[in-house]
Amino acid sequence: MPVDTPKVLAAAAFESGYREKSRSMIEPSPKMALPMVLALATALVTACTPTSRGGPWVTTYGRDHELVGTIVDVRRQQAVSEAELAARLAEADVVLLGEKHDNEDHHRLQAHVVDLLAPEVDALVFEMMTLDQQQLIVEYLAAKPGDTEGLGPALRWSESGWPDWRMYKPIADAALAQGAQIVAGNIDRSTGERLMNEGIGSLSESVVQRLGLAQPLPTPYEEELVRELSESHCGYAPRDRLAGMLLVQRSRDAMMADRLAALTGDGTSVLVAGAGHVRNDWGVPLYLHELLPDKRVVSLAFLEVIGKDETLPVDLPYDYVWFTPRVQPVGYDPCAAFRNSLQQMEARAPGDARTSATRSGA
Repeated sequence: MPVDTPKVLAAAAFESGYREKSRSMIEPSPKMALPMVLALATALVTACTPTSRGGPWVTTYGRDHELVGTIVDVRRQQAVSEAELAARLAEADVVLLGEKHDNEDHHRLQAHVVDLLAPEVDALVFEMMTLDQQQLIVEYLAAKPGDTEGLGPALRWSESGWPDWRMYKPIADAALAQGAQIVAGNIDRSTGERLMNEGIGSLSESVVQRLGLAQPLPTPYEEELVRELSESHCGYAPRDRLAGMLLVQRSRDAMMADRLAALTGDGTSVLVAGAGHVRNDWGVPLYLHELLPDKRVVSLAFLEVIGKDETLPVDLPYDYVWFTPRVQPVGYDPCAAFRNSLQQMEARAPGDARTSATRSGA
């Protein structure tokens, strides 16, 4: 059978759970550049030691950037100390921690924030765990309380496509040390596949209403999110698949919000997810505010610094951001690596498949 390259790419992207977000979903975009209050950030930087500002760092690129380690209150447009951040997070009922999945410093700082919230955390929700794994999580931790070393293997983490479990283990450790429960937050793969192929009709009407999926996103948000999804797939996603991708993305956000809303404890609930999911405009907060209108929800995104010659936007879609070094150097093009992988895939395909793939626009 001839290989339809765009469909192969779309399927591969779906199977990976959209873990490779576009830069603009996980980093400030230079195209949105406005002056950041660097004077306040610089003042804070000079008053803090590297360790107190989030280090020592594991990632290497951009360590000498003046914003590395800086925490910014986006709404107030001012840098804050770690102690100030901790005090403000302690006032929240739900704390959303956004990450770039492959940045180990983001996971290290997520665990640190969970520690800062002690002893109030009573639930830790993971985007990386799916609903069909919840029973296994409960049974495993009941049999081996506090043993996170084996939790990843029990969930077959190495087959999931997510970064190594060792990056996420410290976050789980920090939560379990407070007696918190571990909660799977994401739709399972089969549900995602049905949404992609059959649309919203694959969900029951009650689920659609409960998740808030009956109403479309506000037009500007929907258009921007579709654009982000297309760019995150380097332009290879077939246009007729973008509607399905949008629905899956919204369903993931809505389900994570639903899982948070279903928690009944009196403490703080924490979500660990990609930074694109904790955006205040179209991410989990959008659905969570409908489900929990009286609860205080705070989003904190860990963001990699950009080039020193680029200015940062003031309208980042989070309550707080914490800047870190980068996994890849400035100028790294993930789409170039993507195209290289595609070429390698085509080279391994039979001759007629390569011809078909070339005709399809690869």
